Amino acid sequence: MKGNHSTRTVDTIMLHLISSGNRRKLNVGILSILALLSIIALCLPELLLFNNNTKQIDHHRKVMSTNSIIKKIDYLAHIKSNNIDRLRRPRKRSLTNEAVDKLDNSDIPKRLPAVIDARATSATNQQPIAPYSLANVLQTVPYFHDTFAVLIYDPPTDKFIAHYSNNMRWISGCHKLVTSLKILANSLRILFPDRFNAEAPEFALAMSSADYPGIKWNECLLDQRSDCINAAGDELELSPILQFGSNFRRSVFPTMITMPMPQMNHLSCYHYWALHHQICHYYLPRTLGNPEGLVFAETIGVKSWDELIPQVVWRGTDFSYLHKMEPSLRPPNFDMDVASQLDLSGKVDQRTAATHAIRQVYEELIPRWKGVVWTAEAEREAEAVNNRNLKGKKKPAQPEQPPVLPWANIKFASAMYMGKKTPTSEIEYYKQFEVYGIPAIGERMSLETLGRYRYHVDLGGGGGTTWSGTIEKLSMPGLLFHHVTPTKDYLHDKMVPWAHYVPIKADLSDLREKYEWAESHPREARKIAEAGTEFARYLGSEEGFARLYQEHVVAPLGNIITAYQQPRKKYKGRRLLDILQDSEFKGVKDEFGVVARCGGWPAESSECRWTTKKKKKGEEGTTTASGVAATE
Repeated sequence: MKGNHSTRTVDTIMLHLISSGNRRKLNVGILSILALLSIIALCLPELLLFNNNTKQIDHHRKVMSTNSIIKKIDYLAHIKSNNIDRLRRPRKRSLTNEAVDKLDNSDIPKRLPAVIDARATSATNQQPIAPYSLANVLQTVPYFHDTFAVLIYDPPTDKFIAHYSNNMRWISGCHKLVTSLKILANSLRILFPDRFNAEAPEFALAMSSADYPGIKWNECLLDQRSDCINAAGDELELSPILQFGSNFRRSVFPTMITMPMPQMNHLSCYHYWALHHQICHYYLPRTLGNPEGLVFAETIGVKSWDELIPQVVWRGTDFSYLHKMEPSLRPPNFDMDVASQLDLSGKVDQRTAATHAIRQVYEELIPRWKGVVWTAEAEREAEAVNNRNLKGKKKPAQPEQPPVLPWANIKFASAMYMGKKTPTSEIEYYKQFEVYGIPAIGERMSLETLGRYRYHVDLGGGGGTTWSGTIEKLSMPGLLFHHVTPTKDYLHDKMVPWAHYVPIKADLSDLREKYEWAESHPREARKIAEAGTEFARYLGSEEGFARLYQEHVVAPLGNIITAYQQPRKKYKGRRLLDILQDSEFKGVKDEFGVVARCGGWPAESSECRWTTKKKKKGEEGTTTASGVAATE
């Protein structure tokens, strides 16, 4: 208010001088001086306040932490320079630990469950499906924002025709939808040849494929409630939805069926089994002839639990995490979260101060960075113990004690930088954390190296899970701390907590507690680890993989085919393609464009007539869909 009053006073003087006939006497210099006085009057209160707050501290504290205005400027500049647009957003909700605990109890039990035979576990997607028709498929469409398609089998052309809504964005993640569509069409041909031929009736289904479902979010869905679909009391019956990717752990979409992820070691492996009746090499033990297989104890020559390094280890990529479900979670901002909090007086060790500073924003960080925070604290603790032991050594001849290892060893080996995966040791963003003892940079570790550690954690990535890491870590001789998040993969329903793994909360708040339990209960921890290894081994057996294929491919597809009903009598004689373009449902008419036509025959399973985006009816392309990268 003072600044505004001063500005008005100076402006009044200027108008008086100009209006009193002195206009010609005012030269450019005087006008400049008056303008400068106006600026000083405006800024003087802020300058005085800034000086009063900062005169007792050094220049670094002046610039980075004392004045709130300066902090905001630095903060906005960092966002622009690092392309981080989600920093410091107020948290609207916490990670759904309570909801997850109800479904996958993370409390340490008084007694472990009996040893679970892998043959005794079953998938949840074999249940009968309620009858549905194209009308139910169309009712499902408005709930999706992207990565969703309506697949219609058209007997006159003997083609599987995929439709994508013109109201949905075609995003880069749709390449997963491309891969899933090709394999789905081929699987339907192989498994049900009598159902899909020129003499058979039409067929329609809904499918989606992404890291996790590309739905339209609202507060109810963000809270992961199970009553969101019929919250208004309307009679809405959604069709079954084949979700190729991670799915919601809770029953948010009760008709959504979790299918294998569109990745080489999942959906492609089942396709390979269908074509050749052979297990793909990813599920077999790693050997010289199979360098991409699973690592078991015998693979690396581990003979006892005590041989394993007693650390919780993780190496992987710094990746986003459920960015639509948890938009407030973020990676750390070095300037705001660490540098601005440091005491440069020399009274406090900078590594300790930096570790304390990043702990203060722990709740705001994505889980993989939470793991880095635990590692930083573990390293400070180990350093303190080792320094005390070194100072306490009295005689030169006294045998040296082995150094104490940090209990956590969770670091980034790589990150996406300039459009490609790059070692973190080459990226300046991670180097600045490393200087102050926050171990964001980790060396790359092969599965053989990781297998020599006692504890593993499968930290979730973009879709909340790790599509490759879980099965890879289960096979190793160490114990898996399974990251239980709001999403799950198709294999997770076959895994039993405290029998195959030890569950860890989504925010990793219980990670140290579970580590200490495992270290103090080696017999129980080893028992769980061995059961997890046998589970992974069973999945790679002919019996186990055949069962996986039956449960996660054959059964859900067969149930959907059985449940499908032809349109009502009023549509008799009309093709589904015509009904789709002339629907009675609000917002659906002329909404879809054909994006792919697939024969589904094995010889052409790698190609479909495909266009990457559909804006107008009649557009079609002939490009071949590309492969899918891992989301580790």
